[in-house]
Amino acid sequence: MNSTSAKTWMKWLIRTGMLLLLAAVIWIVTVNSEDWLEQIDRFSWQPDLLLLSISAVLLGISYIIIPAGWIILSHSAGSSASSEELRAVWFMSQLGRYVPGKIWLFAGRAAFLKSRGLTGYRATSVPFLEMLYAAAGAGIAAVIPVMISSDAAFSNTPLRYAVLAAGISLLVIPFLTPIQKWLYRLKYGRIPQELPLPRLTGSVKLLFIYMILWLIRGFALYLWLKGFGASDISFLLCFAAAPLSWLAGYIVFLVPGGIGIREAAAVALVAPSGATGPILAIIAGQRLILSIIEVFFALASTRKLKFFGKEKPL
Repeated sequence: MNSTSAKTWMKWLIRTGMLLLLAAVIWIVTVNSEDWLEQIDRFSWQPDLLLLSISAVLLGISYIIIPAGWIILSHSAGSSASSEELRAVWFMSQLGRYVPGKIWLFAGRAAFLKSRGLTGYRATSVPFLEMLYAAAGAGIAAVIPVMISSDAAFSNTPLRYAVLAAGISLLVIPFLTPIQKWLYRLKYGRIPQELPLPRLTGSVKLLFIYMILWLIRGFALYLWLKGFGASDISFLLCFAAAPLSWLAGYIVFLVPGGIGIREAAAVALVAPSGATGPILAIIAGQRLILSIIEVFFALASTRKLKFFGKEKPL
């Protein structure tokens, strides 16, 4: 079997696996929906506006932080665009993740960099590397609560070892060029001669930025759940759920924005027994807040790019 055939089979195998996973999620929701609605009806809703407001502010702060990695990597690749312009492009293109396959998110950012003079492979490498560093930061953020937690969910269970293995694997990816090239070929169909990687200090800085981002998201999730009166919620499990649910949404790339997948993954980690329905509803509400934040920054960025006078089609 030649390399082209192997690549085609690999793509179809991945797509089939994702479709089966999506079908399983739909089946679980269908089977349990009635029970979850009863749980929601029985739940004691006690909104705390202060906690909910703090959670929403933290979510907004985390969203402002996210483009930092893209800016650093773009400049490392040789882009002459200003940080303000790169940030605006990131916010606008982020809405592309709601298109199935998430291709428009990467295509938009790569097209912008190419329009500013970067070579094709460098332009496509930046959003690819951004995803790798974000995943590595998510791995660190997920491993930390597992390492220090005495929670029963992480006490000598397969979940503990699975999270540790995933976190450590994600952490080493940005530092192993052969793995990066293999992943690049899997996604783009070719291996570049060189990837525009930042130096060691730059890589450590990127990992720190993304780790802080996911820790903020975990704290925001905890406050959001507590703000609606959810009891028996593990503080550390929330810190693990935020990055791991994001990863789950990215893996199932056929689902626009990972909608439903991320919420289901977070619920699987943090929901106490018999409270799946209410916790799912609460986390879905946070997702709605995040979507509003995304749209707000995208609209604001449209005006900012016009101000630069360099607006290009993404």
